[in-house]
Amino acid sequence: MGRTLMIGDTTHDLQMALNAGAAGVAVEFGAHPVEQLQALNPLYSAGSIKVLHQWLNDNA
Repeated sequence: MGRTLMIGDTTHDLQMALNAGAAGVAVEFGAHPVEQLQALNPLYSAGSIKVLHQWLNDNA
């Protein structure tokens, strides 16, 4: 599972990642407020698709 990454815009997505033992990455432009996403300690939090894409390229 070390290379599994869940990208999500809801707390449900990030909780699912935690439950599965996978890393979670939050996208800040979706369904839930950033504060709620941050409460689940995502590995990264992206403010845009461009920023997410760059982070994935740098960290894949």
